[in-house]
Amino acid sequence: MDLSEIKTITQAKQGDKLALLALYNQYLPLFKKLCRNRADYSNVLEYDDLLQECFLALKSTVNSYSFERGASFKTYLYSCVKWHLNRVIAKHSNVTENQLTLILQIKKFRENYEKQHGRMPDNALVMREFFISRDYLRELDILKDLKITSIDVPIGEDDESTLSELLPGVADLEEKTVRKLSIAEFWEILNDVLLPAESEVIKLFYLDNLTVSKIAEHTGDTEQQIRQLQQQALKKLRMRKKIKEII
Repeated sequence: MDLSEIKTITQAKQGDKLALLALYNQYLPLFKKLCRNRADYSNVLEYDDLLQECFLALKSTVNSYSFERGASFKTYLYSCVKWHLNRVIAKHSNVTENQLTLILQIKKFRENYEKQHGRMPDNALVMREFFISRDYLRELDILKDLKITSIDVPIGEDDESTLSELLPGVADLEEKTVRKLSIAEFWEILNDVLLPAESEVIKLFYLDNLTVSKIAEHTGDTEQQIRQLQQQALKKLRMRKKIKEII
């Protein structure tokens, strides 16, 4: 840590607002990175809200930081801001702090694996890496989609139907989805109609927007098997819709 930063931190500790603002601008790239990684997991707080939380965390960190502890200010700040953001997001979302931490770790693992191997790791590899069950991995993958998913998207070869139209009893889900609270309920309904493998393919196709080849790499199935699962799933959803219309 150079003398100018020590002086700025000291001045900020003494209540100098300009010094505190200087520290905020200095570490803004770090704050933006932390906020970008977390913005999708809050039901209420947007990216700009999270940046404001970073400023509040910075102020608290400055007051609690001690030069005698030996840790660099940047390392200490990173830990404090990350903990603060996770706690705030957990308070305003369906994701706990532990779940959010694990979701971000899995996201980073998948991205690094794809860079190194040219493909996404299959679920079995992720489960072994993080010592979690298939059901828990699936739950985490659902939670990470809570905010960004809309079910009012055309599906099928003719693009004439949407998931909300094919699923029974979800006419009001789009409004809830806008409020970023509906995907878990939507997914429960989907699982009532489809087999687990069919549900996974529908999710990867229409919620994650993956290609057939990417899905095949992700699940370990052939591209032909993926297309068969897709058609089976859509056929079941259409049949369920027709039955509902009759009764």
